[in-house]
Formats: sequence, structure tokens, C-alpha cells
Amino acid sequence: MSKRRPGGRDPHRYERTMNSYNRRLGSRSPGRCILIVCEGAETEPNYFENLKDYLKLSTIQVKIKDRAGAPITLVDEARVQIEKRERETKEDRMNAHEFEAIWCVFDVENPNENQTFDRAVRVADQRNYHLAVSNPAFEYWYLLHFDPATTRPFANGREVKTYLQRFIPDYHESMPIFNQLKDSTQKAIQRARSLLENHPQGDQRFPNPSTQVYLLVEEMFEMSPSGREHLRKQE
Repeated sequence: MSKRRPGGRDPHRYERTMNSYNRRLGSRSPGRCILIVCEGAETEPNYFENLKDYLKLSTIQVKIKDRAGAPITLVDEARVQIEKRERETKEDRMNAHEFEAIWCVFDVENPNENQTFDRAVRVADQRNYHLAVSNPAFEYWYLLHFDPATTRPFANGREVKTYLQRFIPDYHESMPIFNQLKDSTQKAIQRARSLLENHPQGDQRFPNPSTQVYLLVEEMFEMSPSGREHLRKQE
């Protein structure tokens, strides 16, 4: 039975399916081409660029497109990039390949103040884009590499970043911290999945706190032979 959040109905509820949280992506082809559209100007693009380099995915054409702003602009930017890739594919069939998966990476932050969040989710679902949403902020994904017990709601992204400084004292958004995270990736994936499966706010698709970034990270590791071995060693 779903658990209703105390205090009445939450206006930002979505149909929750366990397939969204508990899916094993399996072995992905090294030639798989995906598009990642990020919200942040530094944090998210830096993390995914570092992850891509670590997994040696440069030839797989994982594309990072930074587009700061409202979530709906990310979803619209994804469409722009897809259409651009389709044109490139027609012009150069030997070297250009259409995107096989589209990921939009953004935060919930303050959904009551962000009037495009609901629409972004709805449009992304309609277009079959994957969502890697964090509530309230991307840094919660970082936090799960260090702290398995952080399940209390956060007021906003700033509070998440302050809490993260318990583990990374000098943390700031442009700080390169991938090397501090990579050896705990499997733990973070397991914690993120378990949290969503057992969250007190069980009737919500993006409860506070939570992150679905682990789904994208897991897919990228599965695309890389060395990445799959990396995760196996951490089990």
C-alpha cells in the first residue's frame, strides 16, 4: 500500500512504477549512442564528463549538453539535439548515429515555485525520454556515496550542499570530486535504489530526498567493459 505524506495531498505526485526504480539495465553495447542534457552549468556536466572519460566512452558519443534554466528548457533542448543528430545522420550515414536513449538531468529544488517542472516531466514521458531527477538537488547523489542513512527531507539544494560538506569540507559546485566518488559507486547505486523502493513518501515519483541519477550512472557503467568490471569488484 502506498504511504500518504502527512499533512494532505502533495500536488507533485506522479504515477510510480517499480520498473522505474528497480530495473537492471543489463549489458549495454559499447556502440550505444546516448544524449545527456544537463541542467547545471558546472556540477552535472563536470561529473558526467569525468565519468565518460573514466569509462573510456568517448567513442560512444555520449553527448553532454549544458543548458541552465527551467526543466522544460532541457526537454526542449533534447528535441533540438535529436533533430540535429537526425540531419547529421542523413548527411553522413557512416560516421553519425542517431541517439538510442535520451536522458534529461534536473532537480526538483522548489517545485511549487518552478511552474515548468510538472510540464517537463509530462512532456519527457510522452517523448519516452529518461529522467534522472534529484530531489532537491544533484548533490544528493554525491551524498549517497558517503552516508547511507541520509533519509530526512532537505529544505532546498543549499541545505544538501551544506550537509555534504561534512564529508567534503571544501565542497563547491565547480569542485572536481569524481575521484573521491568512483570507488563507492556501487554503494551509491544500491542506496539510491533501496531508498526509492522503501521511501516514507511512497506515493511520490520523486520523493524528498531521492535521486534517479543512479539509473543513468548504472547505464553508463554497463556500456563499458571496464565499468562492468569496476562495479563487480565493488559488490
